[in-house]
Amino acid sequence: MPHDDGRSPREDERQPTFLLDQVRFDLASAGFHVAPPEPLSDEHQGGVAVYLDDDHQVTVDWLTHRRLDAAALDMVQADRLEEDVVTRYETVSTTMNTALATVLHAFGYRTTRPLFGTGFTVQPPRTTP
Repeated sequence: MPHDDGRSPREDERQPTFLLDQVRFDLASAGFHVAPPEPLSDEHQGGVAVYLDDDHQVTVDWLTHRRLDAAALDMVQADRLEEDVVTRYETVSTTMNTALATVLHAFGYRTTRPLFGTGFTVQPPRTTP
């Protein structure tokens, strides 16, 4: 049964996967190291994570190396938020997510920030009828 926009339900199921593959390709083409699609291990090197979230939306986030993650978390847990490593973590995460959004916008994608957490969801470019 086609939807109002002429697509079949099967096409709707493929849409998130197609968008995921296209976003991964475009970010890699722009020169970003895109982490593999499988779950990251404790040894992850950081970089761009592109995945489908629980709502089947394409999500993009910047991951710092495990070393910086662990050091910043140690300081946060010790309530030492003014430590340099916490500032570094926050600065890198914010700057890289801003860069990713800027590149994706240049490629025509639309992005939205979550209410909580980091990263953002990506929607396909608008098409004109």
